[in-house]
Amino acid sequence: MRIYILDSDERSSLLTARMLEEYTDIDLLGCSGDASPGLQEVARLEPDAVFIDTKLGCISGLAASERLLREFPRLRVVYVTASREYAVEAFEQRAFDYLIKPLTRERLARTVVRLRHSCENALWRQED
Repeated sequence: MRIYILDSDERSSLLTARMLEEYTDIDLLGCSGDASPGLQEVARLEPDAVFIDTKLGCISGLAASERLLREFPRLRVVYVTASREYAVEAFEQRAFDYLIKPLTRERLARTVVRLRHSCENALWRQED
């Protein structure tokens, strides 16, 4: 699985990256704390999933993911945020998951299992 992290909280971003790097089947494509270059990188790299915060400075994570989903409808958006208040809006927008900071290994593991299944199913559909 190819994953990109878009999070303006550098400590959180590094923690998420370290946890994801523990999985041998995950290719961490990059991290950005700035929405504009991060969105460009995601568009260029076309990851399977983006781990994104709801607050990215000049643009909200919700607006950023909405833009990405318009361009890449199969992209899996996983929110990693300290804010519970945007969960309903995120899921209305087709969020794959919504993780609350501080991120725990146990909660991340459940998301990774679901991501694996989703990516495997997508491969099956492409082969048909």
